[in-house]
Amino acid sequence: MSEGRAAPAEDPGGGEARRLVLVYIALFGALGIQLPYWPVWLAHRGMEPDQIGLLLGIPTWARLAAPWAGSWADRRGRAGRLATGLAAVALASYAAFALVDGFVPMLLLSAALGLALAPISPLVDGLAINAAAAGRLDYGRVRVWGSGAFVIASSLGGMALQGRSPDLVLDALLIASAGLVAVTWWLPRTSTNVLVPAIAPASAGAVLERPRLRAFLGAVAFMQGSHAVLYGFGTRHWQEIGLGESAIGWLWSWGVIVEVMLFAVGRRLVDRIGPTGMLIAAGVGGIVRWPLLAWVESLWVIAAVQTLHAATFAAMHLGAMSWIRDSIPAASMQRTTALYVAIGSGVALGTGMALAGVLYERWAGDAYLAMAVSSALGLACALRLGGRARA
Repeated sequence: MSEGRAAPAEDPGGGEARRLVLVYIALFGALGIQLPYWPVWLAHRGMEPDQIGLLLGIPTWARLAAPWAGSWADRRGRAGRLATGLAAVALASYAAFALVDGFVPMLLLSAALGLALAPISPLVDGLAINAAAAGRLDYGRVRVWGSGAFVIASSLGGMALQGRSPDLVLDALLIASAGLVAVTWWLPRTSTNVLVPAIAPASAGAVLERPRLRAFLGAVAFMQGSHAVLYGFGTRHWQEIGLGESAIGWLWSWGVIVEVMLFAVGRRLVDRIGPTGMLIAAGVGGIVRWPLLAWVESLWVIAAVQTLHAATFAAMHLGAMSWIRDSIPAASMQRTTALYVAIGSGVALGTGMALAGVLYERWAGDAYLAMAVSSALGLACALRLGGRARA
């Protein structure tokens, strides 16, 4: 366990796990619409692949703001209220997309949307892992509800879009964002750092100086970045090889169903192979997964390949959160979780999205091969992480 841990605290206000479950459902339900179908909406509005890559990359780059939100939450202990305000800004940004045309206005709105959405997930994760470390809940069993919401949203989205206008995507995101504003209001009002720290929160620079943290960030950056082609152009690639919207929605759902399965047993897996072992499994999974997605066209073979999402994302995320839990003091938990999001889901995935647009325009499905290289680099960092002394 991290240094500076206190005895388990009481559930602040009761129903802490249930409140977090509702937020994960709203947050990942919205993501289940945005991730597969937002690129389709952008293409419907006249954006080209390189432009779509930038429009998807800008919000992920905006996740660089997440550490500042985590720092504020560490000092003020009001992560729930901050999440509500950010969700309201995201709702307003989506509404504004209906009013503008052209690449530049959409680029500006994408930046605003990213700045609003980026800190919400690490803020909620910070609440959840603090509660898990205090023994009040099992992080994997709470987080799994978010994955389930993603499955339902992406499946229903595929069925709803079959033969209909992509304009439905924006309507669905407006509804989902309004729900997120409502449920974040009910997050616990007590300090996010519910474990009493033995030391004051460290500065961002001091956090970066911790042993092994840079190897850890390198591993998660390359592994997160390896998903760029899938997230940006997976739906389009499957459309171009002849799959229908319902089948595509099902493929996205299946990838997350196996993620749910891994989350359900994740605690036992982490206990058996450790956080670093989970990261190594994620790197190996990506080396196998991405070349296969470049080459196969059969629905059932693609579905089998999608099973590897349990490795490339779920094992990576559980391994990362478990590593933070075990290696970082409670006083710096929010800051480090936000840094993980900023580097992995921000810098790496944002850069990857922009690159994916260029690669997909030139190579189509073969762009996935570059993602296999990214996974291999992430694996190398994870192996280095495992070979060094404990933080």
